[in-house]
Amino acid sequence: ENRGIPETELASFLEPAVHLAEQNLPSEQIFQKAFEGIAKNIPAHQISPVLNHIRQSTETIVPIVDLWVVRPEVEAMISDRGGQFDRDTFRNEMMKVSSKAVSQQVGPELVEDILNTMIEQGVLQNSRPASVVAAIGIIADVPGFAERPDQAKGMVIRAVAGGFTPSDMQKLPGAMNMAQRRSQLPAAAVVEGVFQQMDGGIPASQILQNLFNGNVGGGLPGNIPPGLENRPGQGRN
Repeated sequence: ENRGIPETELASFLEPAVHLAEQNLPSEQIFQKAFEGIAKNIPAHQISPVLNHIRQSTETIVPIVDLWVVRPEVEAMISDRGGQFDRDTFRNEMMKVSSKAVSQQVGPELVEDILNTMIEQGVLQNSRPASVVAAIGIIADVPGFAERPDQAKGMVIRAVAGGFTPSDMQKLPGAMNMAQRRSQLPAAAVVEGVFQQMDGGIPASQILQNLFNGNVGGGLPGNIPPGLENRPGQGRN
């Protein structure tokens, strides 16, 4: 109202949030995006479609998350290492990050595949709910995701299994982008380099530091991760 937004347009902001709340679904992400749009002086008619897209993404992910959070392996993780999460809180956080992923062109079937693979591979046995939430939240930000979604899947699963904290997880895409710029390697090669470091048992904090320094493969100086031979001007006569 202070920005002069007409009542009809204000109602169009509230409707998607009310629609989710009536279904016992989280609606905070609707308000957050609306506030962002208002703060940037984006016209209301451009904000409303974005809010409805978030609503649709949330509704799309509901059956996947609801079936997953009641799996015995998930309930055991929450019971043993839930911290601030009980089941309802964890469900809501998973809804929010999963709907964000879907709104960023991550297919709901990929989200489902990642969640089920974490169970199948026993990843949840030593993981914390907050790390799982953070992992789903970065899927679309993993370099090269659009071209190689399976690599992004492997990256977030292995990061959770490797003990990455939520903070580590949130820094990982930026660190990988920095490593790609400094090394001039393809995104796929940077991912393989991170896999190599994880396989070598390098702690998450050191992996991040290596990436920020442009050291893609970790290890001794001169270590050449897969893909280096494809860098322009390298490995070709």
